[in-house]
Amino acid sequence: MRKNIATKTLGHKFKIGRMSIPVWLKGLTVLIVAAAAGQAVGPVLSGGIQGSTGLTIEQSVVLSSTGVDHGVFDSTGGGGSPHDDAIVTVNDEGTAFTAAIELRVGDTEYLVFDLDNVSDVQANTIMELNVPAGIDVEVDDLDGDISEAQLNRKSWLMKLDTASLRSSRDLEVAISQKDDLRPGFYTITGRIVQVAN
Repeated sequence: MRKNIATKTLGHKFKIGRMSIPVWLKGLTVLIVAAAAGQAVGPVLSGGIQGSTGLTIEQSVVLSSTGVDHGVFDSTGGGGSPHDDAIVTVNDEGTAFTAAIELRVGDTEYLVFDLDNVSDVQANTIMELNVPAGIDVEVDDLDGDISEAQLNRKSWLMKLDTASLRSSRDLEVAISQKDDLRPGFYTITGRIVQVAN
């Protein structure tokens, strides 16, 4: 009996003008409209603004962006004549460099960098060098205002005072080759990585 009532009710048709629409189609239309209205009202009632913004933190210990502040010299302290067969490039951020230097057996050349602490606080940094086998390097502070200690064959820990005390410092890398190094083209690359104080 219940089946007959449901069948009869859903089978009825409503007349709208000349058209007749089954009851079940009208009920389905009402449900779809109600669901769509609920979805539209939800975001309006909840409100709020969402968004994001980019934030970049740069390190404060960098190599000077001025190319003439870096060079290769034939005697310590940058006091000798500039090496005419050497190129030193520094990346835009001042955190990495590449040096190509022509050496002969028995030569020692001095790669000099201007190292800046652009912050208002003391900063610690690690300089890492990628040095080919057969080439020896020694890192030294020229002005006596960088505290440095060698961590291993290719990296040095350094401490620099605030920019207000001195904004730039000269760092020297002495480069020499071993007697048994084969002739060829070699490059030295390095980077400066700031570490927590």
